[in-house]
Amino acid sequence: MDPEVIIHNSVSLDHAVTGFEVDLGLHYGALLAFEPGAVLAGSATAKTGIEMFMDIGEPEAEADRHRPGVRPDDPRPVCVIVDSRGVLKNLLHFYRNMEHTKDVVVLVSETTPEDYLDYLREREYPFIRRGGSRVDLKGAIRELGERFGISRVVSDTGPDLNDVLIREGIADTISLIVHPVIVGEGEKKLFGRAGGRTALELRKAVPMEQGTVHLVYSVKR
Repeated sequence: MDPEVIIHNSVSLDHAVTGFEVDLGLHYGALLAFEPGAVLAGSATAKTGIEMFMDIGEPEAEADRHRPGVRPDDPRPVCVIVDSRGVLKNLLHFYRNMEHTKDVVVLVSETTPEDYLDYLREREYPFIRRGGSRVDLKGAIRELGERFGISRVVSDTGPDLNDVLIREGIADTISLIVHPVIVGEGEKKLFGRAGGRTALELRKAVPMEQGTVHLVYSVKR
């Protein structure tokens, strides 16, 4: 059985994911409440996170070149990054060192540069290679479940990956922390090219702090 996939994001009232201040405590509190086995992000989102919150000039240490031991009873999720173009070459150690994740797995494709694959092998990053010119996300997530025993994946990413999760019928649930603000034009929206109409069923609507609301929808097949 394929892992359950949840799209999680913080949005404005007009569905923007940028252009306003996200309450990170609420965002990650709601995400971790799903008890995910893996947190999924695209390479662009992952790189932006490094640039915004970390010292990108911090060099890789010798310990960063080796996969840490993973205890079977460690409740922390695995960080899973879709990176078929090798965007995060020489940057993955930032995610390896994050205290709230226990491992880093990279999803790549047949066209991923060989030097990036060598980088992953040399540093003992597990990777899943599925798809031709881009990652076969449905197949990669299925293999993620089979190889790592993961039953629930929560995405924490931008519109490009959100679009794929909806367009290819991968997402089962959409979880939104809605902030009481309208940001207007010029900002990235939750979905950009998600395809045709997708019907949803509201599962819960919970008022939270500072006027935010947590909405959870099931994706109707």
